[in-house]
Amino acid sequence: MISSKIRFPVIFVGIFVAAILAALYFATFGRMAKADPAESIQLYCDAFVRQDEEAQKKLTSYGAPTDAFNMKAAFANALQTAGANLSPEEAAEIGDAYMESLKNASIETSVSSQGEEQGEEHAMVEVTVTRFNMMGAREKATSLMRSRMKLNGTPEELRKTAVDATADAYRELQPMGMATFYVPVRYNEKTRIWDPADPVQFGFDLSKQTMGVE
Repeated sequence: MISSKIRFPVIFVGIFVAAILAALYFATFGRMAKADPAESIQLYCDAFVRQDEEAQKKLTSYGAPTDAFNMKAAFANALQTAGANLSPEEAAEIGDAYMESLKNASIETSVSSQGEEQGEEHAMVEVTVTRFNMMGAREKATSLMRSRMKLNGTPEELRKTAVDATADAYRELQPMGMATFYVPVRYNEKTRIWDPADPVQFGFDLSKQTMGVE
């Protein structure tokens, strides 16, 4: 028996992505040539979900704080906040595996509508992302744990087996199609970039669709 039950709730991903996006939204971006709404949202998605270095560099050049890109740390903190009984090292191991899978996500953006309202430029951006099979990952983690467990193992050995199996499952997340959602955006005259009108909702929708949560 494993002395500690390791739980991996889904909702925490919405929380930590939303928090990071909110922090970035209120930061001061540098000036740039006026961007296309879809290009702006593509940068957000590439930088946060796929951890694309070029997208991160672009956002950084606009003045975004570099610590906003530490998704692994946010993921590890969210695991603990959500109640998972993990050491910092264990949380980091699972976070590394999760982020490795997200690098394979496909993300496409396009402008579905654009206009001006009360003197502000607004647009609607369609975002299509890879949807991963999180339920399948949890089932795989359970299967791996059962196959690797040693009946005479120490509590420490059993715990390490559980963490390693979970990390292996998260490292090989399988796509289960694509998901589409829409992001209302507004143009920021000072930074010349398009921001999500509601960054918290954007972060929640992005994480929810990527993880296949209805």
